[in-house]
Amino acid sequence: MPGVKLRTMTENTVTVVVREALDPTPEQRLILHRYADASRCSFNFAFGIKHAAQQRWSHGRDLLLAQGLTLAEAAERAPRVHMPSQPDIQRVFLAVRERPLPGPCRVGEEPHSLYPWWKGVNAIVCQQAFRDADKAFANWKSASRRGVDPVGYPRPKRRGRCRDSFRMFSVRLVSEDLRHVRIGGERDPHGQRSFVVRLHRPARRLARLLARGGVTKSVTVAREGHRWFAAFNVRLPAPPAVRATRRQREAGTVGVDLGVAVFAATSDPLVIGDDKVQLFANPRHLDNARRQLRKWQRRMSRRHVRGVPAHRQSQGWKEARDQVARLQGLVAARRSSTQHLLTKRLVTQYAQVVLEDLRVRNMTRSARGSVEAPGRNVVAKAGLNRAILDVGFGEIRRQIEYKAPCHGTTVSVVNPAYTSQTCNRCGHTDAKSRRTRSLFVCTRCRHTTHADTGAAVNIKRRAQSAAPKPG
Repeated sequence: MPGVKLRTMTENTVTVVVREALDPTPEQRLILHRYADASRCSFNFAFGIKHAAQQRWSHGRDLLLAQGLTLAEAAERAPRVHMPSQPDIQRVFLAVRERPLPGPCRVGEEPHSLYPWWKGVNAIVCQQAFRDADKAFANWKSASRRGVDPVGYPRPKRRGRCRDSFRMFSVRLVSEDLRHVRIGGERDPHGQRSFVVRLHRPARRLARLLARGGVTKSVTVAREGHRWFAAFNVRLPAPPAVRATRRQREAGTVGVDLGVAVFAATSDPLVIGDDKVQLFANPRHLDNARRQLRKWQRRMSRRHVRGVPAHRQSQGWKEARDQVARLQGLVAARRSSTQHLLTKRLVTQYAQVVLEDLRVRNMTRSARGSVEAPGRNVVAKAGLNRAILDVGFGEIRRQIEYKAPCHGTTVSVVNPAYTSQTCNRCGHTDAKSRRTRSLFVCTRCRHTTHADTGAAVNIKRRAQSAAPKPG
């Protein structure tokens, strides 16, 4: 979905990402696919070199482990192995990219290149893929030191399984009509020339940012479903700090309770058009498209030939694959639209937004268990996990956190324990007070309210009670 989002902010500059949909012609789609394939193959080329270096170090460490050393001691004493970086990999690639395929050729046949994917592609695409491989290994190594969730070991990108995307610098907006972008080609006059792609709608937001002194640092072109998008990474001078408006300060604080049956419940109403809304029904975008998804996924499964790579499957299989990708892209766009509608209203109508500090990864953990200790209600838990991920608790929080500074809004998080079992009038906590999923009747004071609305009020009050008293 096209839009603008705040990415990073420093003392002097702010980086904004503007996402625009493209309308390429069939010939241009082939060029974009070729660029994406070159980016994928370049990443795999860098991954192979870096993985070999990592394996050499692991071999030396394993020899020390076999001698009786602990894992920490073996890792410290293992022989150092140089991990090639992007400049090293680029020098190796330039030295070997013209190599032919080993082995004899047929009579009258020209020798094929061992690395044919770089021809007809801007060199920056390959260089940025080498940098992506550097970042993947750096994230894997530094996750424990940074105190974040562990990151898995990097994996090569498989054709048909990974996201089709590439990043480059020579993508510029055609300023005459704001409806086209120019994507750079090769320096070789006989190679791919730069070409102009039509935008789905005028890039007025991007033009306004560039007129304010913004500079396009890089552009990521990616395919999502059946559409291609260009994400412009624009850096511009940091604007002065934004204060909340008088209307926001008068509205004060709002608590937000996210759920599955009810998409979101707020402690105070949000103004949407001429209505004031506190309960937002879950649109269930994935469930609405589930019937069509199942139909095309089953066709895709029936038409798949085991052992045959994706690019050699039948046209029927590719048709089913494209339909599945189109439906998944539509679901993602509708979900994103719903999330943006809610988060924009929250940060523009209130001076403070309070959320629950939800651990989404723990909430969506599988109940399958193990062979020794099998889980219970596995199918029901899988459906709940799917519904939680369809709402997007983490994405809603991320959107609120990056939008809040642009509107002078502050964001707070509170402990989510017992917010839906506590009476928002007398403060009594009892699980029996929640009679049904939506009905809350306090067992002490008999106060009756909607369970999600009461939870949102409790979230708001927890933030207010934790706030420092003035003076």
